[in-house]
Amino acid sequence: MLITKNNISITVFENNNSLSPEAINSTEILQTFKETGVVLLRGWDFDSSSFQIFTQKFCNRFHKVATRAERQDSQSDGYSTNVFKDNFTLLAHTEGGYRPYGVFSNSIFHPPEACFFLCLTPPLTLGGETTLVDGCQFLEKMSIPLREHFRRAGLTYNMIWESERWQPEFNVEDIHSLRNLLATIPNLKYRIQDSVLEMFYTTEAITQTLNGQSAFATGLLAHLPRITHPNYLDKNVHTKYSNRVFFGDGEEITEAIINELIDIHDNLSYHHRWQIKDILFIDNTRYLHGRTMTAEPCERALQSRFGWFHNL
Repeated sequence: MLITKNNISITVFENNNSLSPEAINSTEILQTFKETGVVLLRGWDFDSSSFQIFTQKFCNRFHKVATRAERQDSQSDGYSTNVFKDNFTLLAHTEGGYRPYGVFSNSIFHPPEACFFLCLTPPLTLGGETTLVDGCQFLEKMSIPLREHFRRAGLTYNMIWESERWQPEFNVEDIHSLRNLLATIPNLKYRIQDSVLEMFYTTEAITQTLNGQSAFATGLLAHLPRITHPNYLDKNVHTKYSNRVFFGDGEEITEAIINELIDIHDNLSYHHRWQIKDILFIDNTRYLHGRTMTAEPCERALQSRFGWFHNL
């Protein structure tokens, strides 16, 4: 079955014969993933354990989400985490796109390639969807001057982390180890004062997907100090006052530009309505993902894993 909305096509591998997850044809799923970038598995009897096993069919290295260190699934290998249960909207982004990578990541110098989400409890009210935005379409819809500015200058993320953040994020315990690690990372400027780390990390804004397409697949819209777009004034939207984003040449990315990007984001967004035990398998080099608020407070339980492929 194929679901198409806002030019995003998702192939659904639906279990109509009560088969166990062990019966899944991972070769067929991977081939479809290469073609479309998003795959939905529905009707399979997944739990946290079989979810982990499923992801390991495709990836041999996984990313620890430092902001969810206390939300790890205690029965997993340490890479499965429960998403935050607070009721908020999060604009679509690539996982880990805002942060520097270096030798501390086992010689992996780029964000995770794959996102996996398992729905344990779907929301019972309206909202609570996971949103998807195609970064290739995002790039195409951008005005030519803005696109060329991003292509030429890149993107700089400015962030301030206290030790409670940088220790799990970089897997170091002290400032000496932190300095040694940061010295290995290109395109990074930083300063440390009273154990507080401030970073200016410059990276490409237009990147290549796994199959070689150009995409605007960034963490920009989830790394803002505030959002003034009219569509979000009455919503609880994730922002952080100490975050900043700039063009790589130091020029400010103004609120007018941010609102232009949000317009494109909203016009392209696909909203996935969760069913219990759904799994979404997403190409993190192409698709941005986010979430919407629920209309009323209610339980919404998802687990996530982010990884790098064995080979593709």
